[in-house]
Amino acid sequence: MAGDSPSMTRSITQPLPKHLQAKLSAQRKEVSVQLVAGALALFSLIGAGLLMGPINTIRKERQFVINPETIAGLPPELELMNKLGTFRALAIDWAAIRAERLKMEGKTYEALELHKAVCRLAPRMPKLWVFAAWNMAYNISVSQYSPEQRWQWVQNGIKLLRDEGIQYNPRSVTLYKELAWIYWHKIGDVMDDEHRNYKRALAVDMERVLGPPPITLTDEEYFDWFREVADAPTDFDAFLRRDVAVKALAEQFEQLGLGPDENLLDFVARTIRPETQAWQLLKDRDVLDSTVRRRLEILQDPANAAARDRLLGALRSKILREKFKLDPSRMLRLMVERYGPLDWRNAYSHTVYWATLGTEVAEGYANVDRNDEINTARNVLFALHSMVMGGRIVLWPNFDEPFDSYIEFSTDPRLIPYLYDEYLRLGKKYFGDREDFVEGTAGPVFRNGFVSAMENWIQVLYFEGGEKNLALAENFYAWLRKNNPHPDGSTQERYTKTVQEFVLGDVLDQLHTHRAAAGLVRTFIKRALKELGLGLTEAGVSSLRHARLAHRYWEKDAADIKRTDRLRLPPIRIMLRDQIEEMMREPQLAALFKVRLWNALPVEQRQMTFDRLRPYFEQLCASQRPPWDVEKALPEPPGMEEYRKTAPEAVLDVRPEDVDYGERYKR
Repeated sequence: MAGDSPSMTRSITQPLPKHLQAKLSAQRKEVSVQLVAGALALFSLIGAGLLMGPINTIRKERQFVINPETIAGLPPELELMNKLGTFRALAIDWAAIRAERLKMEGKTYEALELHKAVCRLAPRMPKLWVFAAWNMAYNISVSQYSPEQRWQWVQNGIKLLRDEGIQYNPRSVTLYKELAWIYWHKIGDVMDDEHRNYKRALAVDMERVLGPPPITLTDEEYFDWFREVADAPTDFDAFLRRDVAVKALAEQFEQLGLGPDENLLDFVARTIRPETQAWQLLKDRDVLDSTVRRRLEILQDPANAAARDRLLGALRSKILREKFKLDPSRMLRLMVERYGPLDWRNAYSHTVYWATLGTEVAEGYANVDRNDEINTARNVLFALHSMVMGGRIVLWPNFDEPFDSYIEFSTDPRLIPYLYDEYLRLGKKYFGDREDFVEGTAGPVFRNGFVSAMENWIQVLYFEGGEKNLALAENFYAWLRKNNPHPDGSTQERYTKTVQEFVLGDVLDQLHTHRAAAGLVRTFIKRALKELGLGLTEAGVSSLRHARLAHRYWEKDAADIKRTDRLRLPPIRIMLRDQIEEMMREPQLAALFKVRLWNALPVEQRQMTFDRLRPYFEQLCASQRPPWDVEKALPEPPGMEEYRKTAPEAVLDVRPEDVDYGERYKR
C-alpha cells in the first residue's frame, strides 16, 4: 500500500531451527554423494566395457569358455545339450554307463554314438574325450575279427580326438598327448597283433596323398621336395580361378574322369614313381586303355610340368589340411628347424607333429597339466628314437588292398643329430632350473634314456658307414666317455675301447653257434640288398662289408669252437647269391622294387644269378597286367657270354671249394 512504511516492506529473516538446518545439510550431502556415485558407476561401466574385449580373449585362450570359432561347422547339438542345465550331469552318467554296456554287448556303433554324445555334453572335459578315444582305439578295436575292422576303430579313436576333441579344447595338452600316444604306441609300436597292417594302411594312405618320398643325398633336397606342398595356396578354389594354366590342366583331367581331388592323386601315385614307371616297362603301349594313355600323356608332357606341379602341390596341401588336419607349412617348419627329413608315411612322424603342437599351444596356459606336458615331450623323444632305430620305410603299396602292401623298416641315421639337439633342448627347458642340471646334457630326468639312446646311435652310425657317420659315432663315444663315468668318477671300461670294438663286441659275442653266425651274415646281406634297392649305395656297401666281417670272424677268429665241415659257412659270395635269389622270389616284394634292385646290383652279382633267375623273370613280367617287356625290366647283364665260359660253376651252382657243403648246396 502507498501508505506503508519502508519497515513493513522488508522481509522478515530469522535463523532456521537447528534441526531444520541439519536436515537441509544432510540433503545437500546426499545429492553430492549420489552425483559422485553416479559418476563412479558411469566410469566403472565404461571401464568394464573397455575391458570386456581383453577379458573375453583371455577366457578363450585359457579355455574358460568355448570359442565359437573353434567349433564352427561342427554339429549344432552342442548348444541344445548345454541347455540341459543340472540334468546334464545325470545325462552324462546315464550315457557313459549305457555306452559301456553296449560295448560289452558287442554293439560297437551304438556305443560310438553314445561316447560322442557324452563328450558333447561336457565338451571342455578333456578326460572324457581321452576315455572315449582310448575305448575305440584299444578296447573296441581288439574285439574285432578282421584287420580292416580293427584299423577302422583305431581310426575312429584318432578322429574323435583330432577332428572334434582338439577343436573344442585347442589348448589341452592332454588331448595332444593322447593322440600322439595312439600314433606311437598303437600304430608305430609292436604291441598290437595287427600293427604291421596298421602301418601299411597309414603308409599307403599318406603315399596316395604325397606320393613316394624322393631318393635324396641331402636333407635340403628332401625339404625342397616337400616345399612344393607347404608353399601351395591354402584356398584351393580361388587358386584354380586365379591360375589359368592350372585351371586348364584340371579341366583336361576332368574330361578324362579325374577331378581335382583324391582321385587324381590316386592315379598319380599308382602310375608315376620317381625310380621307375611301370607303364614304361610294357611290351606294347597299345594295350593301355585310351583314357589311361591320354592321362599319362598329359602328366608326362613337358609343357604341362610347371602347371602339373602347382596343381598337385595345391591339391596335396588341401587333402592334408582337410582330411588329416595337418598344416603343411608347419610340417615343413618342423623338418627344417627341428627334426630333419621326416617320412610322413610313418606313424612316428605324426606322433612328433601332434606332440610338438601340444607343447606349443599349452605355453602360458593356466590349466596345463605339468605331467601331461612333460609326457607329451617324451612322446617326441620316443618317436624320433624309434625312427632312428627303424623308421626308414621300404613300401610297395597296393592301393586297392593296402594290407597286402609290402613294407619293411630299417634304421635312419639322418635323424640322429636332430634327436641329440632335441634331448638337450627339452632337458634344459623342463629341468634347466634344477641344481643338478649340467649344461650340455639332457638333464637329470632324461639322462638314462639319453645315454642308452646314444649307445644305440653309435651302433647305427657305425653300421651305416661313411666318413660323416663314423666321425659322428666317434664324437658320441667321446661324449659317453666323458659324461657317463662310474659313480666314483672313473671312466667305464667299455668306453676305453675303439668304436669298432665297442660296437662289434656285443654283436660278435653272440656268434656262439653256427645258426647265429649264418643268421647274422644273412641279415647284413639282406639289409644291404634293401639299401641298394633304395639307392642307398654307401649304406649298402657298408652292410656288405659287415657281412664279410661277421663271416670271416666265424670262419677264422672263433677258435674256441672246433671246426668241422658241418659247422662251416658257405662262401660269402654264395650266401650273397642265395639272398639275391631269395629276395627276387619274395612274393610280397613289389615287382617294381625288384626291377630297381636288379638294375642297382653290381654286374658280377647279376651275372652270378641271372641264368638261375631268368625263368622267374619271364614269369614275373608275363604275370603283370598288362605284361612287361623282360628285356626292359630285368635285362641280361653285359658280358654274360664271356662269364658263362670263364665261370661255368657259378651258373651250374657247383662249388669249387674242397669242402663238402652237403646236398642242400648242390641242387
